[in-house]
Amino acid sequence: MKDEDLALSTRRAPAWKDAVLSRDEQFGLKRIALVKEAARAFSLRGYHDTTLEDVAKALGVTKGALYYYVMSKQEILFECHVISNDLGDQAIAYATALEGSGCDKAVALARRYMELLVGEAGMLAVLTEFDALEPQNRKIIAARRAIFDRTFREFMAQGVSDGSIRPGVDPKITAFFYLGAVNWATRWFDPAGDISGSEVSDRFADLFDAAIRLRS
Repeated sequence: MKDEDLALSTRRAPAWKDAVLSRDEQFGLKRIALVKEAARAFSLRGYHDTTLEDVAKALGVTKGALYYYVMSKQEILFECHVISNDLGDQAIAYATALEGSGCDKAVALARRYMELLVGEAGMLAVLTEFDALEPQNRKIIAARRAIFDRTFREFMAQGVSDGSIRPGVDPKITAFFYLGAVNWATRWFDPAGDISGSEVSDRFADLFDAAIRLRS
């Protein structure tokens, strides 16, 4: 058994087990558990190398049982990306509401987005495997990603204009730099590891701040 297979099989989501809940509540919890397990598998092994049989095995159920909750592996992947976009929207709302310079807002967005991604809800998100989405789903996700990217760049452009971000910082390149690091984090971050999610988000934000802020 591969290490990642062992990790999946030993971390079965408790929500998959029956509880004293209504049928709709049980359905919702079990579907979330399914998506979470699939997201973990996609991050560990990749979308194309993960089968619904792998997910079913990790949850301790049959593949047939999964079809009660989802129609296909593609549906799971799309939902994972939707969740990552939803978290991005939350981070945008948080940073936009803050008072401060453009740099303050950009760093706040960077910190909050990472914080959400490595939190409980973020464990359902997948940032890689974008090209594995079907064309129509890819178009939807690309449009939502563009909103985050545009807002992030606007904060940095504001920072360059108000003098809080050092001259020469290119918002486009800087956004690529940050998001590339965040995308990879979903592959290596382990919520049960030595570094907590809050520590990861703090360190990412500190590095990002040091890279762009104008120092006197």
